[in-house]
Amino acid sequence: MRYFLHFLTFLVVVSCQTEVHSTGFEETKLEPSITINEPISEEFGRSAIKKRIALKKANNEPLIVHGYIPLCDNEHQGIVPTSESLGNGLSLRTNLYWATSGGTKAYFAKARDWELVYNQLDLDTNVLERVVFKKNYPESTVYFIADAYRGDRMEETMNDYLAAIAGHRSQQVNLPSHKTLNVADEADLIIFNGHNGVMDYIDIKPWINNTSKRTDVVMNACVSYGYLQEELMLAGGYPLVRTNSLLFPGAYVLEQIIDDWVNDIDPVQLCLNAGRAYCKKHDCGVGTKVYISGW
Repeated sequence: MRYFLHFLTFLVVVSCQTEVHSTGFEETKLEPSITINEPISEEFGRSAIKKRIALKKANNEPLIVHGYIPLCDNEHQGIVPTSESLGNGLSLRTNLYWATSGGTKAYFAKARDWELVYNQLDLDTNVLERVVFKKNYPESTVYFIADAYRGDRMEETMNDYLAAIAGHRSQQVNLPSHKTLNVADEADLIIFNGHNGVMDYIDIKPWINNTSKRTDVVMNACVSYGYLQEELMLAGGYPLVRTNSLLFPGAYVLEQIIDDWVNDIDPVQLCLNAGRAYCKKHDCGVGTKVYISGW
């Protein structure tokens, strides 16, 4: 089924067509959304997810958000190339998806109420840097773990993302405050943010969830709706947010999504709010449905 979906998307776009402007953002023109009419036989909802999050809030347990961010890479990703420095998939200092004003680390480092509480370089052979941000909400504390993957390791990024959703990737972060966070497969929200690597026909393994845990997931990448349908069902990831269009995976959208998710905003409204956050930075209409929730 995945290859059928790939073919449908290919009819809409060969790659994410972008232009980089001096602001450091990619300006994108939204394309018509894709409609997939094939029936989904193993859909599931968010009721168990919502109960788990509510229980954690009631018990004053922090909520964990884990982001998988493959760095922008001119050479190894199927994108229209940007500048050499912005598209250097090994450069934490200049990369478009990490170090610019819309990049994950740089954006959250300056975002109001978010505090950088941890960073580690060269986490493993794939992850160049891990950062952890903390924000205190009225009902909960949230930790956002963001992993910067080498731009030439898209396949590893996507498989790690799905492995975490499926409960096959156990990790901990020991903060300087001596607090230990259970991340990856213990996260409450798991995010992929970057180029839609599945467009490049990478090898996706069948990650099967053998537990009862279901997790909200986000795939902030070009036209991600319609991709990973079967994979997310097998892994136990509920598609809280996916995309209808070509776009730049800006961290300002992630902040809006996290804020609304913590505050239990209805997913339809959450996606509309995310679209408004995106359209504040880019040339698209206020009512444009950039994001979509559910199967």
